[in-house]
Amino acid sequence: MPRFFLVLFLSFALSIFIITPVVAQTPTPTGIPTCDLCGWCNRDINPKPSDWDACQKCLYDATSGLPKEHTYYTVLGCFSTNPADYVQQLLTIVFSMAGGIAFLAVLAGSGMVLTSSGNPEKLKNGKDLIVSSILGILIILFAIFLLRVVGVDILNIPGFT
Repeated sequence: MPRFFLVLFLSFALSIFIITPVVAQTPTPTGIPTCDLCGWCNRDINPKPSDWDACQKCLYDATSGLPKEHTYYTVLGCFSTNPADYVQQLLTIVFSMAGGIAFLAVLAGSGMVLTSSGNPEKLKNGKDLIVSSILGILIILFAIFLLRVVGVDILNIPGFT
C-alpha cells in the first residue's frame, strides 16, 4: 500500500514540472515580432510546427483572431490559468496517470502470479500487488466521486461539473 502512495505522489510531482508554456513572440529591432505565440518563426523559410494547429486553437480566439487571455499551450495540451479550469485539468491528469499506473501494477502482479512456478513467496507477492493495485483504483474512483459530490453538490465550486 505505501508503494501506491509513493507512485501517486511521484506522478503528481512530475505532472507539475512537465507543464511549461511555449516560447512567446520574439521582438525584432523594428518591434515587429518574427514569431507567433505558437513558435512559428520566419514563415517564409521554416516549416510549420507539427502541433501548430492545436496551439492556434488553444491560444487564439476563432472569431476575432486575437490572443486569448489566461491560456497556455504546453506539452500536455491547452491549459487555462483560471483557478477552476486549472484545477480541473490538473486533477484529470493526476487521476489519469494514477489510474494508468495502478492498471500497470495489476498487469505486473498478474505476471508475477503466472510466472511464480509454484513458489509460494512469489505467488503471495503477486497476489498482494494485485490486491493493492485494485484497492488503489478503488481509492482513486472514490476520490473522484467524493470531489464531485463535495465540490459540485455541496460547495457549488465552479469547474467541477
